[in-house]
Amino acid sequence: MKLEEYFDTRRSFVDKGLKKFLEPSNQYPEQLHKAMNYSVFSGGKRLRPILFFAAYETLKQALNIRSLTKVQPAACALELVHTASLIHDDLPSMDNSDMRRNYPTCHKEFGVPTAILAGDALITKAFELLTIIRDSQKAVRSVEILAKAISTRGMIGGQTVDVLTTSGKARSNVLRYIHLKKTGSLLQASMSLACELADADDNVRVTLDNYALNVGLAYQIIDDILDEIGTSDVLGRDPGEDLRNDKTTYSGMFGLDGAKKKAEKILDDTYKSIKTIPNNDILVDYINYVKDRMPI
Repeated sequence: MKLEEYFDTRRSFVDKGLKKFLEPSNQYPEQLHKAMNYSVFSGGKRLRPILFFAAYETLKQALNIRSLTKVQPAACALELVHTASLIHDDLPSMDNSDMRRNYPTCHKEFGVPTAILAGDALITKAFELLTIIRDSQKAVRSVEILAKAISTRGMIGGQTVDVLTTSGKARSNVLRYIHLKKTGSLLQASMSLACELADADDNVRVTLDNYALNVGLAYQIIDDILDEIGTSDVLGRDPGEDLRNDKTTYSGMFGLDGAKKKAEKILDDTYKSIKTIPNNDILVDYINYVKDRMPI
């Protein structure tokens, strides 16, 4: 199956799940549910749930969308947390962004208080979805995996260091920490959830965890480059935000060529790390998808 077809079918499957699990916009309190649905269905790529499906199907050694029904709640939980993080990132007290995915950000459309509550509600909903998993032990373990990914040891910790670090103060190890935690943690959770639900052995879990962290790091480095020389059509927001917010970036620290070389090296090493995993075509294509975002 070609990557484009895989992405399209799995993205559609995620969207069906999100529409099934989320309360409708007309349910009371309408303003909150409108904000939640607005942010979730504003054109996201669904990269985290798609990566989750790719890992799960690789481990099951079969591409079969019908087999994904029982793990659909976990995939949707990942997307809800990611969307919540974007809502909060965009707030005036954080990145102060007006646009996201070429639409007005949640707080611009619904106001800051509703945006904060919408993000909180999406995270809460994500954990509710994990309780749908039939195997109670796997459900508990899944909650633990996602909680760790969001926590001060993961996404929130990375976001905190990002907020407190200006471009003049950062070192390369701090910048790496920010990206691994802020972006990589939820991608790692995608892999960890897939491994848990597919009963992967410990060696495979370590390999796929590292795969996810490295893909996330490379993706963020490329995002740094695109923020400097990309367009709003590619980014889904106005470029130059990092510079305006005095953010530390790989392109700012190492230059555009240096940042590109780092991203390429990380992706090449990531490919080598999964060469021995059977039926890894989609995981390899996912690496190529990230690499293809690199501007020439």
